[in-house]
Amino acid sequence: MNIRITEKQYKKLIGTTQLDLFDNPIKDVCGQEIDYKNFRFDSWGKMVYINLPDNTPDEREELYSRIKSSNCDIVLYNVITDEKFTVSPDDIRLTKSKHKKLWIPSFVYDEKIFPYLPKIEQFEKFISSIPIKTALKRAFPSNWVEENDTHIAGVVGVLEIKFNNPLKWSIVNFFNSKEDIIHLLKVFLARDYLKETTSFNENGINVSKINYFYEKNGEIKKNINDIEKSVILWMENLFKDIYSQDMEELVNVQSKSIINGFKKELKTAKRIQKIFHIGEKIYTPGYGTILDYKEGVDAIIGGITYQIKPFSKIEFTDDSIFVTIRGSNANIYKTKFVNRMVFYSGNELYVFKNNGNPPIGKTYKFSNKKNEKSELLYSPDFN
Repeated sequence: MNIRITEKQYKKLIGTTQLDLFDNPIKDVCGQEIDYKNFRFDSWGKMVYINLPDNTPDEREELYSRIKSSNCDIVLYNVITDEKFTVSPDDIRLTKSKHKKLWIPSFVYDEKIFPYLPKIEQFEKFISSIPIKTALKRAFPSNWVEENDTHIAGVVGVLEIKFNNPLKWSIVNFFNSKEDIIHLLKVFLARDYLKETTSFNENGINVSKINYFYEKNGEIKKNINDIEKSVILWMENLFKDIYSQDMEELVNVQSKSIINGFKKELKTAKRIQKIFHIGEKIYTPGYGTILDYKEGVDAIIGGITYQIKPFSKIEFTDDSIFVTIRGSNANIYKTKFVNRMVFYSGNELYVFKNNGNPPIGKTYKFSNKKNEKSELLYSPDFN
């Protein structure tokens, strides 16, 4: 005999905590807005992360499933600026890492986000590596050297680094990779942008002495290529005036970073020498060398090449070790150039065999499987 019951009766029988067989467990996000805090480009400028407020990887993965099940436009709402942007479900991706971050390709950002940003944010986008290098080349044409067999292209003979620097490599060559410098440049840009876009006389004529951001017809620049050119011109003129207060501040910040970085790397290299290479000499490639800049070698000891980085967090799982770095760029280091990777924080020191894998954001992953050879070569527990 078959007994039929209603959905309500069934729910009472199995309890509210059981799986609901009558409803689709994945609900779409149509008619809703997705809150986010900001966008952030990855190290290669190909992915733009959508940073959400106060959520976990599991929550982001669930949200991604809901987005993918939606047959509607997705509205992104910035909880800080009140801005709203519309993308499609297919535009949004999820990283394969354990962090499960939402992201969009950079071309989607350029097409669907960038044109609708406030103008100052459009200009700030070009305070980045390639435009900064272009501005430096134009600001110091007599001091610019092109790449050769041993050194990369850059500025020499002006605002020189004071040690370990036979090439007379300039401090300004690091402007494109230092987050604090990029932040300061954005502050200076916002200041000058405000001066230009608010300096009108009683007849409505722009009387600013800067004139980087306006077209000849008095309208703010709209074309993305013209915006980039104007930012490069603004940086070129800022860099030229090496005795200005702005440049003095930039150089002081970068100089301290270079000095501190070199001292810490050398101190760490000496610790490595005592652990693995007693009696061997330490060789540091020098600033502007291809060995350092492109191949990632910070020190060579006993024929072994090392990349040295400060870390903020290290996490051990059953078969892996995750190391999150701080104050340094997260790059891919090829095994044919870098043999080992070293991470330090205070007196803590970890040395790994380089596996050549790309980082996930600022986190490197190493194998720690017991049934295989671990990539961990040294840790504080080894003492």
